[in-house]
Order: sequence, then structure tokens, then C-alpha cells
Amino acid sequence: MLDKARIGVLGAGNMGEALLGGIIKACIVEAHQITASRRSEVALAYLRDTWGIHTTTDNCELVKANDIILLAVKPQVMGDVLACVAPCFRPGQVVISIAAGITTAFIESFTGNEIPVIRVMPNMPALVGQAVSPYCLGTHGSAAQALVASQIFSAVGVTVQVEEDMMDAITALSGTGPAYLFYLLEGLIEAGKAMGLPDHLCRALVRQTAYGAAKLVVETPRTPRQLRAQVTSPQGTTHAAMEHLDHEQFLERLQGAVLKARDRARELGRAASTRNDPH
Repeated sequence: MLDKARIGVLGAGNMGEALLGGIIKACIVEAHQITASRRSEVALAYLRDTWGIHTTTDNCELVKANDIILLAVKPQVMGDVLACVAPCFRPGQVVISIAAGITTAFIESFTGNEIPVIRVMPNMPALVGQAVSPYCLGTHGSAAQALVASQIFSAVGVTVQVEEDMMDAITALSGTGPAYLFYLLEGLIEAGKAMGLPDHLCRALVRQTAYGAAKLVVETPRTPRQLRAQVTSPQGTTHAAMEHLDHEQFLERLQGAVLKARDRARELGRAASTRNDPH
């Protein structure tokens, strides 16, 4: 389905590069089928040299020339970008957005022509080919467009199709999820240093501990709760740590942080709609 498709990555920053690099390495398309846009000529030169793709600073040119448009700009500027390129969309295209909080209906209000719009929320492990990318279809989406999204984002991890009303919660859970884990690991490293361990040793211990724990979660049938119970001996060291975290309401505070992220995703969508209503 994608063997002859031309793909335009509008706003090829870190995530945009991860996606175009992933689909090239997975041989889903060839490099000459991809065009990327950015404001920085230096950044575009890097992308050309690294991946052998076409580049442009003209977003409208990119939209006109490609069959699949991947919107990889920040949600705060999505409305302004769409307003500029709205006249450049044409029937037969597919538009994919990875912007947090931005609804398919908002994008459809600019694209017109019954162009299928797909909303995707990949996360940072796309940089190493281990993302999870939930996606949903807009008003004009079909099974064919679902397959397009799955093919593209499977190049950087795994995909799952969901309903759009789940997307803000998903953004808070898996989209922001790596940051929660990084923050926890950061805290463990600092705790090790506070106990007198050298920085390099703390980093090595925490890095491998995190990798091993994640591997257990992925490769065994046990839930995280069951794994935690398995390592928590009565009155042992882990038990003491878990009791302290429970006393400090760690889980409740973490859940509160996730809810804050969900609420922010909703705010981004509302702000874009209010600021850039084309009608």
C-alpha cells in the first residue's frame, strides 16, 4: 500500500526523524519517497545527509507534493500551521497528526475534501524502535487508513487502534509515561549518591535494574503488582521501602500527576480550537 506513496513529514524534529528513519530502515518506503520540512536549513541538511530524503522549508510545497502528510509540529502551533497550508490539501491524501490534544475534527476543519485524518500518540521510545503508538481514525477514516497508520508506526514499535475519546488519557499514560519512569530513575540515582555511592556506579546499577525490571514485565505473565509482591519479603528491606511509599501516598501522587497530564492535553485541544477556528 505504501510502496509508491510519497510521505511528507511536516516539522521533522526528534519524533519526526524517528518516524522517517524507522520506515526507511524497515524498508516500508525508500528514502526518495520522503520529504521533510523544518524552519532550520542546518537541521534539514542533517536530515538529507543522514537519511537521503528530500527537504524543504516550504510547508505548502510539502503538502502539495505528497500523498501522506505527517503533522509533527507542536500542538501550540498546529492551528497556525494548518491555517497556512489549508489551501494546499487535495483529495486522495491522508493526514496523520502526532500532536497531543489536537482532535481529528479540528484538523478536518482545515483539510476539507473529506480527507481522512488519523490521530496518533507515539512515545519517546520510538527513538530506539520500541514505542507504543495508539491511533484513532477521524470522520473519513476507514480500514485502509488504519492499515496505513499501523504500517508506518509499526516501524518504530507497536500500534493499537482506539477510540478518540481515549486519546487524552492515553497521552497522559503512555505518551507522557516515559517521563514518569525517567523521573523515578533520576531519583534512584540521587538516592544512591546521597548514600555515598559514586555517580558512575549509581547510573550503571539503576540502568541495568530498570532494564531487567522492564524485561520481567514484558516477558513474564505476572502483573507489576504480582512482581512487586514476589520481591517483597515480610519485614525485609523492600517491605520497609514499600511501607514508606504507601505512607507518603506515592501511588495517589503519581495518579494525580497522570491526571494533570490528561487535563493539559484537553487544554491544548481547547486552546487550538478557540484560537484557530476557521469558521
